Amino acid sequence: MKNKRRQQADDEAAPPVSRRKFLATAGSVGLAAATTAAQDKQATKTPVKLNGAMVEYKSGELLIPAYLSRPAKAKDAPAVLVIHEVFGLNDHIKAIADRVAQAGYFALAPHFFARSTETPPKDTSDIQALRKAAASIPPEAANRDMQAALDYLKTVKGVRPRFASVGFCMGGAYSYRLSAHSKDLRGAVIFYGRIPLELVPQVNCPILGNFAEEDSGIPPAAVQAWIEAMNKAGKTVDAKIYASARHGFFNDTRPEAYNAQAAADAWQRTIKFFGERL
Repeated sequence: MKNKRRQQADDEAAPPVSRRKFLATAGSVGLAAATTAAQDKQATKTPVKLNGAMVEYKSGELLIPAYLSRPAKAKDAPAVLVIHEVFGLNDHIKAIADRVAQAGYFALAPHFFARSTETPPKDTSDIQALRKAAASIPPEAANRDMQAALDYLKTVKGVRPRFASVGFCMGGAYSYRLSAHSKDLRGAVIFYGRIPLELVPQVNCPILGNFAEEDSGIPPAAVQAWIEAMNKAGKTVDAKIYASARHGFFNDTRPEAYNAQAAADAWQRTIKFFGERL
């Protein structure tokens, strides 16, 4: 019964949201899975070996910490903005940035909760506090913070100004939103993030989507409706719904959600997309 409650909360469907509330509510998908934090720690057999370093960039008057990972040939290489889940900038997200760097790109993973007016809890099983922190990030400020991250990448030595984004859950919604608010992206990748139809006309670049069949918060019918709307609007989209996969299937620190086969295929699609777009 406990696992059933986790799944129901993890995939909890939400009513349509306005553009103003979109980012504030985007992180709600997958929040309840934080109740398995203790399980996640046990599943991590060895500490993650990270290759990047922490930096800071300015967005308005705010300094935003970010993890920067550089490719082996850090000269004239494109860059990818890596956008975290509702759990924040943790070692899992940093490791993803390292994987992007290993594929030949600069990777910047900002800690977007630096903008929140509610401090995220250290205890990631505190679902209500996580929701409160995510909801306290003003949508337009988040847009500026993401654009500021791209502007920062333009100043990093060796970066060729060709950019893409990839985000997971809350970050997937952010990646989608960035595609509708920035002219700098050449491609955006969404891993099971919310995809409100109202943003479709504003999308400025091709989008790759990776979704889960067993995700009641973003059900297959909603994904199909979004694909149809994107096609009707003349946007370029390649979306795949993974059979028997759950929300959060890419996160290998969450054994209750991780799906190795879906994760491997989605990553191959993502790297191929970056190669085509960048």
